[in-house]
Amino acid sequence: MTIDLLAEDLQPGDLLELSTDSGTQILRLTHVERRTQGIKFMGLNHQGALYSSGMKYGELARCVRP
Repeated sequence: MTIDLLAEDLQPGDLLELSTDSGTQILRLTHVERRTQGIKFMGLNHQGALYSSGMKYGELARCVRP
């Protein structure tokens, strides 16, 4: 099941669906940092590759919930 959350509601441990150049990745967030302009996050995909990206406050993030 996927749900949409506001970027500011992301927490470490969440499963985030992220669109990348190589397709859609599901990331388990390892770090979420709240900055002045938005949220920076890092997470690992199922193969162990590290991704880092960010979102502005108020943007919707698609999360996977079991």
